Parts: sequence; structure tokens; C-alpha cells
Amino acid sequence: MTSSEFEKLIIQQKDKMYRFAVSILKNSEDAQDTVQEVVLQLWKNRRSLDRKKNLESYCLNAVRNRCFDVLRKQKHRQEYQKTMDYQSMVESNIEYTDLVEKLKKEILKLPDQQRLAIELKDLQGLNYEEISTIMEQSITSIRASVSRGRKKLYEIFKEEIANV
Repeated sequence: MTSSEFEKLIIQQKDKMYRFAVSILKNSEDAQDTVQEVVLQLWKNRRSLDRKKNLESYCLNAVRNRCFDVLRKQKHRQEYQKTMDYQSMVESNIEYTDLVEKLKKEILKLPDQQRLAIELKDLQGLNYEEISTIMEQSITSIRASVSRGRKKLYEIFKEEIANV
């Protein structure tokens, strides 16, 4: 792959890679760093990119894998943050919360597979085939994860939905 072909590929994929990284990491700075590291690695391996069937999926897989590496390194920090978030929520005893913020928090509580499947399907707008390629799972498995996650969210929010 030539330099100009590589630049064209990166220009086409950079925004999607960034949005995907933000959806996983929930931090724009970490997402920018992750995308930059992935682009650098792709540059180093640009000669082998010609052989990849679906470069978009390959790029998103690389971002996903790097994000999971970052998350593993930040595990303790995230656990502490979740504990602090929960404690502040309990201490403040807020009767009414913004529905969107509550939804974001509930999505974060879903199991990783369900959370990622819902974010890719409902927030990123990807189809099941693309999600299947990215997550390296069958379409049936992805559909089941999305369905289960939506059912859990529905159970949590059915009272709010009835009052709307």
C-alpha cells in the first residue's frame, strides 16, 4: 500500500475509529491517543493491509483491541470511579434524574457484550453484519446480545416510559 493510499484510507476511517473508541473508552483524550496509536501501527504494517478483505472492519478491530488494552490498564481507576459515582448518587438522594443520563449509566452496567452490541447498533448505527465482523461473533449472537440488553433497559425504564 502506497503512502497516498494509506492516507486516503485513514482519512476515510479516522472519524469512525474515533467515535468507536469514544464509545468504548468514554473519554475523548484516551480515544484520540488510542486512534493515534492504531494509525501508527497501521502505518508500520501498511504493506500487509493490501491483503485484508475489509479494511474498515480491520481498522475497527484494531481500535477495539487497543481500547480493551487501555481498559485493562485502567481497571482499578474505573472501579474506583464507579464506586465514587454510586456513593455520590446515594448520598445526594436525588428523586428525579435526567432520563438520558440515567440511560447512559444503565448502559454502562450492562455486560460488555450487550453494551458493545447496543452501542454499535443503536448509537453508531452499524448493521448486524458489520457488528458481527467487529466483535468476531455470529450475527445470531449479536442479535441476542442486542435483544437481551434492550430487554434489561426496558425493565429498568418501563415506569418512566409509562409516564411519558
